[in-house]
Amino acid sequence: MLDEIEITVLAGDGGNGGLSFRREKYVPRGGPDGGDGGRGGDVILEADNQVRLLDRLARRKTVRAANGQNGGPARKHGKDGESVTLHVPVGTIVYRIDAVEAAADLTVHGQRIVVVRGASGGRGNGRMATSTRRTPRIAERGLPGERETIRLELRLLADVGFVGLPNAGKSSLLRTISAARPKVGAYPFTTLEPSIGVVERGYETIIAADIPGLIEGAHEGAGLGTRFLRHIGRTAVLLHVVDASAPDVRQDIDAVRGELEAYGAGLTAKPWLVALNKTDLPEVGERLPKLRGELKKAGMETFAVSALTGDGTPELVAALFEAVHKQREEEAKRSQGAEETVLRPKPLAPVAVRRIEGGFRVLGDQPREAAIRLGNASEEAAFELERRLQRMGVVRALRRAGAADGDRVVIGEVELEWPL
Repeated sequence: MLDEIEITVLAGDGGNGGLSFRREKYVPRGGPDGGDGGRGGDVILEADNQVRLLDRLARRKTVRAANGQNGGPARKHGKDGESVTLHVPVGTIVYRIDAVEAAADLTVHGQRIVVVRGASGGRGNGRMATSTRRTPRIAERGLPGERETIRLELRLLADVGFVGLPNAGKSSLLRTISAARPKVGAYPFTTLEPSIGVVERGYETIIAADIPGLIEGAHEGAGLGTRFLRHIGRTAVLLHVVDASAPDVRQDIDAVRGELEAYGAGLTAKPWLVALNKTDLPEVGERLPKLRGELKKAGMETFAVSALTGDGTPELVAALFEAVHKQREEEAKRSQGAEETVLRPKPLAPVAVRRIEGGFRVLGDQPREAAIRLGNASEEAAFELERRLQRMGVVRALRRAGAADGDRVVIGEVELEWPL
């Protein structure tokens, strides 16, 4: 099962503003009428109950939203770019590629997060006219959309998690009580990835997940390691499946509990039941009453079952439904429902000036955006860019840095000459 992928998402670029003048036979002084460019599309992740795996997204290394269209004459606004919505399984955690903490946790069907936002379009010359500049012959260009590489991690949202030592019969029990058909074999580590089964009782259903067997040191990477331990954290109830024919059943239970406790994440605080499996064996039937009595004294709720014959499974299923319902009711009280959030934007880089060969480079998001929008292709555009840089404090910063006549001033991909 593919439960972790990386994907690059690109929001749409903003459309360029239109540059045009009204031309009509009986309107002698039409004036500028270029429309604004459209906004670029967003890339959105949405949790969907109908999606179970991340495999489809794994084939798409890059996802790009549509760009906004350019503004047109007669103040026609460019069409906004279409957003792209990626449907992911409920239980998907979103990380920035360079971050340790999760940016979002999609645990509710319909929950959405905007991972990259489309850029705004440029203003057309129809909106750039002022009382002192009646006929602007410049228009702004649209900004480039956000770009982000994200990591998606899937943690199963099963109701019941089957845990236990290898070869305890977890997969066999899942086959018996559900329609799932995980691989079964008479050797350890038959299960190499979680198997999911739907357990039915009348019109009710719960989801059960068979987690690959745990061994001593699993929390440190032994055996199948921590790769699948994280999936247990999503379950409402844990079912410890134990081989009742083992020499020391209590020790086997304690070994699994110890690994869960060492892993942390609140796993041992979850409600849990114990299924004593393989009761069809004669030697198990003889020792079963004494074994259940000892475990009951230790505060464990046990169920004697046979995954081979199905004996005892109806009682176990009923207990699982009751435990899941109780736990989910408590979680529902804390749930805030589906919502749409935005991946927290990175803070704006402040204005700064750095000396380079032959001049200076101006750093900062605001100067860079101004340079992208206006450029210096015309004298009027260069003048407007200088006016905006002066308001941002860039001109003052360059003077402090010792800018001299003829020095190059580089802002993004735009190059100017001092004095501006």
